[in-house]
Amino acid sequence: MYTNVTLLNFDGAYRRQSFYLNKKYKWIDFESIPNISRFCEKENLKYLTEKITEKELSGIYYLGSGNYHYMSYILQTQIDKPYTLVLFDHHTDTIPSPSDELISCGSWVLESIQQLPMLKKVFIIGVSEEGIQHIPASIHDRVELYTKNSLQSNPTTITKSILKNIPTDSVYISMDKDVLDKKEAVTGWDHGTIQLQQMLKIVKALIQSKKVISLDVCGEYPVDSTNDYLKETKEAVSKNNRANKLILDTTSKWISKKGNTSDLLHA
Repeated sequence: MYTNVTLLNFDGAYRRQSFYLNKKYKWIDFESIPNISRFCEKENLKYLTEKITEKELSGIYYLGSGNYHYMSYILQTQIDKPYTLVLFDHHTDTIPSPSDELISCGSWVLESIQQLPMLKKVFIIGVSEEGIQHIPASIHDRVELYTKNSLQSNPTTITKSILKNIPTDSVYISMDKDVLDKKEAVTGWDHGTIQLQQMLKIVKALIQSKKVISLDVCGEYPVDSTNDYLKETKEAVSKNNRANKLILDTTSKWISKKGNTSDLLHA
């Protein structure tokens, strides 16, 4: 079930990692599609959706760089019951797109709230202290923020608060590794300060208390021919591989132990 993993190949990031090799995994190749990094035209979004849904849907998705975090929007379009989005991210991703014809890695949460009727509320965990400034007034009552500083005060109390305030039985979990301290993972964006084990404790509590529909992970380090050989690039890829493996191994184990199955597997 949840050991079924789908990797979305946009930029070759996962060819440099090994965390998934002992799992049953699927690979969907988008590397040849132009002009989909950060911003994606709605027409291209339709094509990406068709490519995703023509295969049996998985429970766990790795999306690549944070530049493609808008793929979380596509995966949520397959949900047909009320649910809550629980997002671990250093950014809110609620900034309006510059055009109605585009969705972006910075607008997909706003788009989800506006376009997906089954989405009842969004919890953004580990966001910067300035995050509230990026929440449009029209969706204030649909979004709840837990800033990176608030998480340091009393993690246990914060976790209980999150679980208590989620209004639905079902949740979709999305993890951007830019929420983590750079000692834990390295992305192409500015970082938060959460420890990986702290994030996973909250994820474990969600899995144990809620029906997890699906989860995704993004935040790979951008690698190309200009930096592939650099020591800092190799170190970043190695950190991300370790983080991805821990996320995959632990979440798979917790969900299998609970006996959960993913609704997306049967959509």
